[in-house]
Amino acid sequence: MDKIINYIENVTNERNLSLLSWQEIVDKVVLPKMAGPEDTRWCINDMFMNLLAYFPQEITEKNIVLTPVLLEIALQRLSCGAVLHDPAPWPEPLPKKYWKYSSKWDEKHIMTGGCYNFIMLGIEQALKFEMTRNHALKILFGLMQYTDAAGNIYAGFMLGDLKNKAAQLYCHAEKLVEKYASFDEIYPYYARQGQWEKHIVYWGEYIDKINWDDFFERTHAVTTKNFISRRIQRNAIRKKIKKAASM
Repeated sequence: MDKIINYIENVTNERNLSLLSWQEIVDKVVLPKMAGPEDTRWCINDMFMNLLAYFPQEITEKNIVLTPVLLEIALQRLSCGAVLHDPAPWPEPLPKKYWKYSSKWDEKHIMTGGCYNFIMLGIEQALKFEMTRNHALKILFGLMQYTDAAGNIYAGFMLGDLKNKAAQLYCHAEKLVEKYASFDEIYPYYARQGQWEKHIVYWGEYIDKINWDDFFERTHAVTTKNFISRRIQRNAIRKKIKKAASM
């Protein structure tokens, strides 16, 4: 039997799903029974998040048009309390038919195991679709903004029982962003106060593209108002980044 169909039957106790089309399975089982019905759901269920985590490629092979809809539903769950990030539109870009599965009207909830699994295993698929790419990037940038490679968590971001996963989330987000996003997309997120030092290696790789005046204005990396001291600080930061470029 098809592995993904078998998985859905096992977690929902539905049977004979192989007799249905994938569209029917999604509309009759995956969304109402795994994501959760709008009238009783308080947030998108982990059953749905895990499905998108464990079978991203298989779901794409089933129906490439429906795939970004399912991915966007998962992304909106992350935006509803699981990850702090710059604003993304919702319920759009979901087709109106699926607005009832948007998390816009759900209760906010911190990251669950299913959310974590989707980030680590499934969110990369969302970077491959135009409909979901920007939303996925905002979530990944948000993860890097509120965590770091040492596993620290900042500014009220809550991971609950998953707080020991902060370093993994940060490193995975960094890897995906730098794989799929351009320098121009990355620059305004990395060149922020409190963020730029996390990405010294990246700055070293792209040192020739840095507009230093803009960089220092965005990052507030130079802290003194004294002209001579400012020059010294700017030169020290440039040297630090150049050193990273030679590593």
